[in-house]
Amino acid sequence: MNKETSFSLNNHIFKRRIKDGCSYFSTVLFSCFTFAILIWMVVYVFQNGANYLNWDFISGDYNQHSYTIKSKEENIVPVTSYFENKDDVDCFSSRWGVGFKDGLSGEESVIYIVSIDPNSPFNDLVDSSNSKVKINNEYFLSSLVTFDDDGSMSVYGAKEGAKQLALGLEKAYSIFDGTLTSQGKGIRGSLLTTFILIGFSLLFSLPLGIGGAIYLSLYAKDNFLSRSIRTLIDVTSGVPSIIFGLAGALIFIPFINGISGHNGGSIFSGSLTLAIMLLPTIVKTVEESIKVVPSSYSMASLALGASKTRTIFKIILPNALPGILSACILSIGRIIGESAALIFSMGAVIGDNPSLFEGQASLAVHIWTCLQGESPQYGSACAISIIILIVVLILSLATKLLSLYLNKQKGNS
Repeated sequence: MNKETSFSLNNHIFKRRIKDGCSYFSTVLFSCFTFAILIWMVVYVFQNGANYLNWDFISGDYNQHSYTIKSKEENIVPVTSYFENKDDVDCFSSRWGVGFKDGLSGEESVIYIVSIDPNSPFNDLVDSSNSKVKINNEYFLSSLVTFDDDGSMSVYGAKEGAKQLALGLEKAYSIFDGTLTSQGKGIRGSLLTTFILIGFSLLFSLPLGIGGAIYLSLYAKDNFLSRSIRTLIDVTSGVPSIIFGLAGALIFIPFINGISGHNGGSIFSGSLTLAIMLLPTIVKTVEESIKVVPSSYSMASLALGASKTRTIFKIILPNALPGILSACILSIGRIIGESAALIFSMGAVIGDNPSLFEGQASLAVHIWTCLQGESPQYGSACAISIIILIVVLILSLATKLLSLYLNKQKGNS
């Protein structure tokens, strides 16, 4: 090898190393950038939503219920009235036997009732129809007007704070007017709606998707029809979800309303819309999982005299179960995160008691609703996002563990 050839070879190796190094560096750089963005998004969601995440938020009603409260004319609280602060509440009225604290309802400042003595005059307050109001720590005070010992009237609200209210009640002998409100802003209805959507969407889409995958992978011949079906599935998987929502509004809503007699979108029409959206994902995922099952399994079954149908349901599908579970998880993730299609086909009304034939908001649509208007509720939206992330994480881990268990059982057998 002469010097010119050696130099040319070394130069080529050097250039190749430079290219490989640049490719490796760019890959690492963009991967780190993507990972940093993902971590930042998760941290942002947790920082802004963690304070709103509690059991009352998860299990509570979204709609608030307000009562106008007052004291009966004969119920005058004497100056000598005294109640012990048994719960060691910071803002406690010993004359009325009730404790308060400052807090938030959604993103609105309110005064919560945190402690009431069983013999407290607060338990004798009545509403505008003179019916006794059952007060507990699920309520907050929006305003309170009192008659004081010196004959004057005092007005208290969230701006004055819990401490000022507790001090003011020490000199009050009666409550002239007040507004008691349940907490509201909970997501129980939206959470239940999401689970109903998951159940009905999978109920409609899984049998159709698995059946389509069985036909394409085990029955269909390689001809124009099968190629057209696969092309249609690929094209459908890329259609924007808002188009599915429009189709659901035009097709499924009139169909369901004709059966149920209701008007507008419903959970049922939303489930049917999502089922159509999920079909391409389920068909392609299950078809790939069927293809990886060794052909020797089905050949051995057929050689032993089993029919093709029995071979499919007893041999092929059980071995393709991990892939079917993956299709379920992908489908559930899309159901939980879908909003555009559901706004059209189901509506965006947030309620507390979901009904199959009435419109209701899912968790994703609830987030969209929180961000509407002049005062977006970013904290509530982030708290719902945390719940969605946790649910998807739990489902993913459960699927992985179940797949490992099934593979282990298959290996032992």
